[in-house]
Amino acid sequence: MAISATTIANYAPWGNAQLAFEVGGTQISVDPATGNTIQTSETVEYLAALNLEAPSWNGQSGADNSSYNCSGRLLNPARLDTRITNGSQAEAVINGYHGRFELVFELNMDNAAYQDIRQSIQGTFRVIGGPSNG
Repeated sequence: MAISATTIANYAPWGNAQLAFEVGGTQISVDPATGNTIQTSETVEYLAALNLEAPSWNGQSGADNSSYNCSGRLLNPARLDTRITNGSQAEAVINGYHGRFELVFELNMDNAAYQDIRQSIQGTFRVIGGPSNG
């Protein structure tokens, strides 16, 4: 992920999560193989402070013990891009572990009210890899 070490250091020790959302870009290009127009994509990255709630499956067979509930706040930038919607997924490194973060808005709040407090985020984090090397 391309969040600079300086930015991360500015928010230490709170910035424990790096999130990279892939969103539709503003440009259109032509696929040289098919001639079809395709929308470009871009990556929008965030530094956040997220609290993880461990799964409470107690080793039950068939339970996914790699999925955590998360809640916290965005640090940099402080607001979500409007192209990021409920259910959007991001590549993530949280507490040094690689995985996938899925954004879940508070469903009991209407969208207009949520836009005023976008700084607060919540979702699920599924660990995919071990600790990060960098």
